[in-house]
Amino acid sequence: MSETSNELILVGVIQKPYGLLGEIKVKPETFDFDRHKQLKQVYCRKRHGEEVETLAVRATRADDRYWYLKFEDIKTPEAAAHLSGMELCVGPEEKLELPKGMVYFSDLPGMKAIDEKGEEVGTVLEVMETGVQEFLLLKTSHGEIPVPWNDQYVKKIDVETKIVELDLSMLRGILF
Repeated sequence: MSETSNELILVGVIQKPYGLLGEIKVKPETFDFDRHKQLKQVYCRKRHGEEVETLAVRATRADDRYWYLKFEDIKTPEAAAHLSGMELCVGPEEKLELPKGMVYFSDLPGMKAIDEKGEEVGTVLEVMETGVQEFLLLKTSHGEIPVPWNDQYVKKIDVETKIVELDLSMLRGILF
């Protein structure tokens, strides 16, 4: 199967090789922590990259915070080193149904952003992850504006209508 990078579903971020047998350590980026058990084939790509490497999973396990995966053709830490920092993805056919109130980051780019007055202010470009907090990066007539993704600013995300409702009153005069 040949997947394009933008069709893939992010399930984790590869941290580094782990141990002496080519195992990698993965930080899960999914609501289903046990999802690693069903992984048979995965796709690795650089963050926002187009090049995709397809790998067959031969073994998987987890501790309290991380997954550890072994791949068919990777048997040493040196062979696994190039995967460090890459996104671990699955194909669109493996997209899980989300619990109510959750949204896939990949669904947000291109959505219309509406402010508290009901006026269109721009479109969502991407979700920026800083390690501490996520931001919605909006493309507006004032340029690109990062909006903190929390209940104070993001009021509603409607995947059906592709609209993000925001309260930008606290940011007016500061960012635009």
